[in-house]
Amino acid sequence: MAGNKGFHTFLFIWGGQLGSLLGSSLTSFALGVYILQKTGSVSNFAITLVCMSVPGLLISPFAGALVDKWSRKGMMLASDCLSGLATLGIFSSVFFTELQLWHIYTAVIMWSISGAMQFPAYQAIVAQIVEKKHLGRANGLIQMSDAASSIVAPPIAGILLPIIHIQGILLMDFFSFFIAIFSLLLAKIPPFVASELYRKKQSLLLDIKDGIQYLRFNKALLWFLMYFSMANFILGFENVLLQPLILSLSDAKTLGFVMSCFGLSMVLGGLVMSAWGGPKRKTRGVFGFGLISSVFFTFIWGTNFIPVMCVFIFISFFFLPFGNTCSQVIWQSKVDPGIQGRVFALRRMIAMSLMPISYLLSAPLLDHVFTPFMSPPAIGSKLLGGWLGVGENSGIRLFLMTLGLIWIGTTIILSFHKEIKLLDDDSKIEEETLATTV
Repeated sequence: MAGNKGFHTFLFIWGGQLGSLLGSSLTSFALGVYILQKTGSVSNFAITLVCMSVPGLLISPFAGALVDKWSRKGMMLASDCLSGLATLGIFSSVFFTELQLWHIYTAVIMWSISGAMQFPAYQAIVAQIVEKKHLGRANGLIQMSDAASSIVAPPIAGILLPIIHIQGILLMDFFSFFIAIFSLLLAKIPPFVASELYRKKQSLLLDIKDGIQYLRFNKALLWFLMYFSMANFILGFENVLLQPLILSLSDAKTLGFVMSCFGLSMVLGGLVMSAWGGPKRKTRGVFGFGLISSVFFTFIWGTNFIPVMCVFIFISFFFLPFGNTCSQVIWQSKVDPGIQGRVFALRRMIAMSLMPISYLLSAPLLDHVFTPFMSPPAIGSKLLGGWLGVGENSGIRLFLMTLGLIWIGTTIILSFHKEIKLLDDDSKIEEETLATTV
């Protein structure tokens, strides 16, 4: 597809998906509020989060294999239809009967499966229709839309809920899927024909095995995946520990301001990347911007002064979309189109599967390692107490600083890895890929 025409087609699809994403984010916020207000149970809310993540992770390899077998456009349409059906089901429960927790859990599982179907199909379509020189801009827009929905939806939903109630939010979300479906139906995406190497008629399990083998033998991509999995693992701890840290220093209003710094910085970072496209040598971009993000991530926890923390948060998370976009371009340009669905799905499953583990480990490590270490008369309180203070607050900060130092060290070490450097050399990677997948 011609360069500009392909990018314009992407913009048309992206606009439809953005509308749907905003609608889904409104529903997500509204349902979270509904569960906490109606049941008062954090456990029920946690179960909802599990339903949102685990089914999608489990189904990802199968979804990726189907993306390589079927129409990618058709997979995205099926994904949007499944999400719309789940939203319609919740709306019907609210309007005609009484919304029960199992209704919500069922819908959330359907949304999780839908997301697992959409991710590899969407990324493969972008790689197919957008010229390589524009991939950085396209992925920058995707990064921006993900971040924008997280900061725009909560305040809008908070304003609308008292006025139109959860029924109105659900109805808005349902109609937002028509925007996504309409844009996909009108978008001209040429049928994808895989190379002879990947046009094998075999079972889904063998297709999944091929995807695993592709990753296993392409060491550069595998190391790359491990790096981002490690970063997600670290950010999972931050997701859990940030709120109690800020609330120990200030109030809920301040916490909201701090959280907005995360979202706003990533939106602006995504916008800059969409305009620029990123550096020519993408691996340098990944590790260069990764180093900036990790250094300022570590700085965040070295102070109790919230305005300074916000400055460091903004800098660290502003550069995250830069590294993420460079990474996405590498995957889209290096993985053979005939196996992209399987590889992208496996990549998502592996990279995201560590975050629930960090959620589970956060409290035990804080309570049994870092807080005791920073509480009198432990040696940590004597060595670092003058700087970080003592008690749980100091334990959280030392915990996150330690993770930041691990992130910095890993970034520096892998930036010199010989096999990863091959990702900037088209010919060597192509030869290796062909040799390992025949």
